[in-house]
Amino acid sequence: MTTIEPSATDLRTPTRVPALFLRPVRWPEEVATITDIHNESRLAAGGLSVRTAEGFLNAYGHAVNCDLSKDLRLAEADGRPVGYARVSWGDEVRGDRVHDQAIFVRPDAPAGTLDAVLYWAEGRCREIAASLPADRPAVLGAFLGLETVATRATLEERGYRAVRYSFGMVRPTLDDIPDRRLPDGVEVRPVRSEHLRAIWAAEVAAFAGHWGTTVQDGGEAGWEEFRNDPLNDFPLWQVAWAGDTVVGMVRPFIRPEEFAVFGARRGWTESISTHPDWRGRGIAKALIARALAALRERGMTEAALGVDADNETGALAIYRSMGFVERSRQTDYRKPLVVGEAES
Repeated sequence: MTTIEPSATDLRTPTRVPALFLRPVRWPEEVATITDIHNESRLAAGGLSVRTAEGFLNAYGHAVNCDLSKDLRLAEADGRPVGYARVSWGDEVRGDRVHDQAIFVRPDAPAGTLDAVLYWAEGRCREIAASLPADRPAVLGAFLGLETVATRATLEERGYRAVRYSFGMVRPTLDDIPDRRLPDGVEVRPVRSEHLRAIWAAEVAAFAGHWGTTVQDGGEAGWEEFRNDPLNDFPLWQVAWAGDTVVGMVRPFIRPEEFAVFGARRGWTESISTHPDWRGRGIAKALIARALAALRERGMTEAALGVDADNETGALAIYRSMGFVERSRQTDYRKPLVVGEAES
């Protein structure tokens, strides 16, 4: 892993907010700072999860189309870290080139911090866009860690519009798990290391047509991130096979650090997918039921997951039928990116 060690004093960029500066992040030394800002921001907005430094190291260590020395900035007010932005880009399978901006700001950051960070992020995205071929429509995407009425208004004033919503869902009990059976000829097998590549490839194929999926998602960096994910807990995974084909999966995990934060022993039933040729046969529901039972056996008392509210495969209805209810909402914002456009 490349170490990024800028001088915090020499590379500070002033902003329109008094005493607020942006600077490159010393990576990976400052991973704890990024983790803390991320969690404070998301929890203040009602988020359901807590990320760890290990998770960030894995995700950022395998980032695609993102140069951490240029595309990651820390915001400091009077020397105190109050926010950060990370930009990246990807070519969506559905056609657009999306320049993503992940913006995280502490709830007590000075007024104007979000706008200042976004100003930098947009400028960096335009700089990147100018270096790429103009072979497809380019858009700016924005994801806010601290999504509130005020922060949404900031984006809307800059021309962004909500284009997609996702829900954080919770099953508040692991009692009364529905009895769901897999179709004949389909079985769950213990996960072995030699299965991992096939499992990953099946997941990539299952999500290939979904909104937001990029052509870069199936690359080697994605495989390495998958393989090295610190949340991987193979005994919990429910992977269904028909012969030599992976036809569906749920990859549960547990973050013990969340127990005290949320006052519950919560497990996650995530990475739910079904092979396109096997949809509509009850595989997802059967695997979710197995995953819930596996989490209960580990001592969990509730389960959570995230879902695209407009998922075309009917995921939201499936999760509701399995006892999950919406607890939080997150918005994806976009606007056209015009290279050379004057920043405001």
